[in-house]
Amino acid sequence: MGNVIDLKHFADSKDLKMRRQDRIEVAVPVDVMWTDRQGHERFATARSIDICEAGIRIQVPEALPERSYVRLRADRIALAGSASVRSCVKKGTKFMVGLEFSGGMKWKRPAAKKQDVPVEAASAEPVAP
Repeated sequence: MGNVIDLKHFADSKDLKMRRQDRIEVAVPVDVMWTDRQGHERFATARSIDICEAGIRIQVPEALPERSYVRLRADRIALAGSASVRSCVKKGTKFMVGLEFSGGMKWKRPAAKKQDVPVEAASAEPVAP
């Protein structure tokens, strides 16, 4: 049998550029709303990990069903809209969720004003593993 490549090894690799856009590290609160499998509305405050024009990676306290849709709001990075869950992986006691923006939504870095803090430094809070 041929060699099998474990793609999970590459998921965290800084050496492999598989993304269409560069991601910007940012740690800000993100309000997330979704409907669970039983049809109940759910809400959580997530922590963003990184973002690009087409999507965002967040850390949440519970799993989100893959291919489901969520509503997002993060005022500190001028983000509001919907996204589909592309991946959800348990990491420690939390879940790392990859979201792809939907409905033509694209994130644009807000224009910095003199008193504004750059997006990369929007929060001095560390992101828990």
